[in-house]
Amino acid sequence: MGLLACARLSFADDGSDSERFRIDAGSLADALIQYSQQSNRAIVFSDRLTRNMSATPLIGRYSQEQALDTLLEGSGLGWELVNDRIIAIYPLMCGGQDCDDAAETAANNPVFVPGIEETYVYGNRLTGSRIRRSNYSGAAPVDVFRAPEIELSGAQSLGELLKFVPAVVGNSTSTAIANGGDGTASVTLRGLPASNTLILINGRRVANDGLAGESVDLNSIPPAAVDRIEILKDSASAIYGSDAIAGVVNVIMKQDFRGFLAETFYGQTGRGDLQTRTNTLQYGSALPNGSLFLSASLYEQDPIYSRDRDVSSNADARNLGGSDQRSSATPDARIVLPDGSTVIADGGGYRPAGPEDLFNYQAFTTAVVPLERRSLYGNVSYDFTEQVTGLLEMTYLETEAAAALAPTPVFTAFEQTPIILSADNPFNDFGQDISDVRRRLVEFPLRQQHNDSEVMRFNAVMEGLYDNWNWDVGFNWSRSKASETTSNLVNADNLRRALGPAAGCQGMAVDGCVPVDLAGPVGSINDEQIDYLLANGTVSGYSKLSTISMNFSNALLRLPTGRGDLAFGVEYRQESTAKRPDALLANTGTIGATNFEATYGERQIAEVYAETALPLWTTDNGRRSLYLDGAIRYSDYSDFGDSTNPKLGLRLQLGPTLLLRTGYAMGFRAPSLNELYEGAAEEQAFIDDPCTQPANASRLPGCRGLQADPTRNQFLTVKGGNPELEPETSESYSAGAVWSPSLLDGLRLSVDLFQIEQEDVVASSAQFIVNQNARFGSFSGNVTRDAAGNLVLVTANNINVGRRRVRGADFGLTYHLPRQRWGQLSLTGSATYLHEYLARLDASAPELNLAGTFRDEASEGLGGIPDWKWQLGLRWDHKRWRASTDLHHVASMEELVPGSNRTRDIDAWSVLDLQLSYTFDLLAGLRWSLGVDNALDEDAPLAASAFNDNIDGRTHELKGRFWYTRLSQRF
Repeated sequence: MGLLACARLSFADDGSDSERFRIDAGSLADALIQYSQQSNRAIVFSDRLTRNMSATPLIGRYSQEQALDTLLEGSGLGWELVNDRIIAIYPLMCGGQDCDDAAETAANNPVFVPGIEETYVYGNRLTGSRIRRSNYSGAAPVDVFRAPEIELSGAQSLGELLKFVPAVVGNSTSTAIANGGDGTASVTLRGLPASNTLILINGRRVANDGLAGESVDLNSIPPAAVDRIEILKDSASAIYGSDAIAGVVNVIMKQDFRGFLAETFYGQTGRGDLQTRTNTLQYGSALPNGSLFLSASLYEQDPIYSRDRDVSSNADARNLGGSDQRSSATPDARIVLPDGSTVIADGGGYRPAGPEDLFNYQAFTTAVVPLERRSLYGNVSYDFTEQVTGLLEMTYLETEAAAALAPTPVFTAFEQTPIILSADNPFNDFGQDISDVRRRLVEFPLRQQHNDSEVMRFNAVMEGLYDNWNWDVGFNWSRSKASETTSNLVNADNLRRALGPAAGCQGMAVDGCVPVDLAGPVGSINDEQIDYLLANGTVSGYSKLSTISMNFSNALLRLPTGRGDLAFGVEYRQESTAKRPDALLANTGTIGATNFEATYGERQIAEVYAETALPLWTTDNGRRSLYLDGAIRYSDYSDFGDSTNPKLGLRLQLGPTLLLRTGYAMGFRAPSLNELYEGAAEEQAFIDDPCTQPANASRLPGCRGLQADPTRNQFLTVKGGNPELEPETSESYSAGAVWSPSLLDGLRLSVDLFQIEQEDVVASSAQFIVNQNARFGSFSGNVTRDAAGNLVLVTANNINVGRRRVRGADFGLTYHLPRQRWGQLSLTGSATYLHEYLARLDASAPELNLAGTFRDEASEGLGGIPDWKWQLGLRWDHKRWRASTDLHHVASMEELVPGSNRTRDIDAWSVLDLQLSYTFDLLAGLRWSLGVDNALDEDAPLAASAFNDNIDGRTHELKGRFWYTRLSQRF
């Protein structure tokens, strides 16, 4: 398929005089089109030559020849003026594909919409639109991170890269989350849950995380094979369907790659941990009428332990301004006697429990999880004709993660089926039944959580051009399998029998039971008792997705005001997921892991959409215009019904310097298969019980005048799916401006206001239920307390009850300074301001403004939602040298200190990243890079209410200064 950009102009000028150019397109095809517009030169090239090629900004005064030579430098392409009027782009060396010379290029590639004043071209789609058009700018902002920028970041995973994007706040997961994580990574645009951000690969959906996940695992995408990442920060249900309420992250994989690359990366923190190694091999070649690309990589990340950082070494953070979150399950048994007194076992018997008789579990835990990722990626394209191309794409990836958890805690009174230390048990020194024994089993081997995943993806696409219609037909299949094994747990059934009446447990040789000295001091549990209690729990699952789609687009509408574009298509999907626990977990038979029932669900989805871009007004010279963008999508789900979602946008171009845009969209999120069909799951959830505070016990109706045990912070919680769930719905509004002042070539400023209103939010918040029960007496059927007022059980199944409203603004800055003898400087910046984040989890509850606050995910909050988050970057390029510096900033946040009504501020946090690289003239180029993240070694600020490591690990980083180096050899 050929591309020709043409304009009605004179070709008499030979281009020898210097002119002012301002070319800032990211792709080479778009850069050549900008060159055509700014030089008044017609240009023709085959899109096979430029497909997926990137371009560096060109700002300043150049002759036309110099400008074109600079754009094509290092691309393997040359140019020639044909018939004194058309610039033809052709390959300097023939690799068996597109071997036309300049004259043949001009003769063989068709001219689309010839003889009009504006440059028109059928190009690639940009995320947020199905319309194919070069330099197409929609009514919503799209951030693009290209391979050179990804490399300059030093990030070795997509989760690590996206963490610092200003629009990403809230509960995104990564390997920085050990207790409660599973080695996966997700992204949360606008602070909405990860299920509200749609993840695409090459514009197509893929299967979610294998353990009935709510979103795609970013660790399942090999970063070395990524060409660019496009982030649409607007609702896109009218374009892509469900899940795109907050926006879309579209990961575009490499395709046109020539030669062989061997690359190695090594990094570690200034404290000598978090050793990170990546080794990559890539090969790309032109084939007869096609191309081939292969990529293989191995990534290994070592851990950081909580005990190795000051802020995370102790769960008692009172000396840092926080609270004491140590556990009441202690190595020496802690026993609550029937008269209400509490004693601690020691070598001489028992003594009264004191305020320091608590356990620091953070001395044992990993803060950053070790991870290994092995990936293979490949694609092959073939041009059947000049107008029909086929593409096959395959991915195979394995990950392994292992987290160290604290030794298993036992709370006999607070299991779903309570465990009683019988009066006649040989290890009961009190002569009466004891219901509340708490013990940290440090005699056991360390508790470990192992997560393994296997991801396979296959994609087959045919695309082409017929009678000016762009079309594509695709089939894609993806499956994510995962398993999680938690070792060194307690077999609850065996413990119940071992603590029961003596007649029921007389020894392994007699009745197969071993009495256990749970009520003794540390060391009282011997090897025989450990062997009897020791258990492992495993859960495995998968998510699978199959899709067939057809898309069509054309400049079908010839209006008096200009060209109108139309795109439409259909899609059919099959989704299925399953999560299967072993028998012990399924029967609530363990202590120290999540016990749950099996989950299985499947459904079919049929969708049809249409999209258009219509010029409502255009001046004669085409420099000013008003466009209407419209889209609508109808979705029919086999499990809950259908949904229709429209989108409208206006773009007002006021000359080359100012663009105004506004948009409205309706969105929806279908409840996930896990939310619909999840089996009942039991866990010890981190909950702040209001009734543990003396002042609340006497005045809150749900506390019944009883103060609950203040030493507990984890409580038995049971959650489950709900097949009657309805979809979440949303309305989004946006308005913005892009200004490129003519006085400063290369400067581009943007501001976009946004508002998202979301209804029928699916929620299952145990913390919210406990709060409402304590304060108002509501949810009485979901909260169980014992006679002493202690929280025993919370039931929190999924329901459509929540509501959110998010309002704020995005800011963007790009300034490419004119190229000088000493090189090119570029300044980039982006920021997000959250003015308001109103959340309500129940119709009877007041709305809470979460903007500028932190509420930990472990307490079922939405995480850290700073009102300001920004980043500023400076780039320098000069011949073989390249350097960058990036400053990331997160504003302070307010949090509620656990066990009190006191609030405190989590300090603002800023980190500086630096990188320098040089390319040696060895073979096809040896590039050496040296970088440092967090060059000033800024510590993560204390978050007193954080369950993991006393920091907000989803927003801040525990690692401190991190050095790395990279060697890349091209052949």
